[in-house]
Amino acid sequence: MSSQTKTQNTDELLERDVIKFLETHIDFFERHPDLLSSLRLPHNSGQAISLIEKQVSVLREQNTSLNKRLETLTENAKANENLNERINSLTLCLLNADSLDAVVNIIEKRLSDDFNADAVVIRLFNTGHPTMLAHPELIDWDEPALGAFEKIIVGRKPICGSLKPGQLDSLFNDDAGTIGSAALIPLVESNQSTKCYGMLAIGSQDHMRFRSDMGTMFLKHLGDVLACVLRSHLDIK
Repeated sequence: MSSQTKTQNTDELLERDVIKFLETHIDFFERHPDLLSSLRLPHNSGQAISLIEKQVSVLREQNTSLNKRLETLTENAKANENLNERINSLTLCLLNADSLDAVVNIIEKRLSDDFNADAVVIRLFNTGHPTMLAHPELIDWDEPALGAFEKIIVGRKPICGSLKPGQLDSLFNDDAGTIGSAALIPLVESNQSTKCYGMLAIGSQDHMRFRSDMGTMFLKHLGDVLACVLRSHLDIK
């Protein structure tokens, strides 16, 4: 072993000993304040600074980082509170709707105005109820169109992301070419049921608005409420 290697190994051992000593004697610099103020550390600017100045600098950086995290948490909390208020307001409006027309109008207007949706579509399966006759636009799906959404209906969970051209055309008609991403919400009777009343589609021109990795808790809640409301207006048994 060369003398240089021995020296290097000795230095590493000494460093570990110093670190261990300081960790177990945290009041060392309190008992030796003169040493603390006389120590000099290199700075990025090339100038040496005292250990105290270095500690102050580190604490300032940590404080700035913590303040930014706190600001982010506060902003997220406000955003969640605002979202919760809009969800509650929409839910109450739907529960107080006195007709299927009112339900459709509330969904289309509130999702567009309060949730910045570029397109909102409700598609229902024909239950044979007389009310359906007044809304052919809600049930005018042929078998090929229904087949394009079979996995979503069977899965009974909202999905988000980019849609295939055939799916876009079946849902959004003339607006299909402007939709960059969408959320599809199957309107399922309940968590224990496989019965599906139809589907709610929310489209956005922004390709990143609805992503496959985003949470769907709000969408699931909206689907549950809408399914419940539809059941009462269509007398679905």
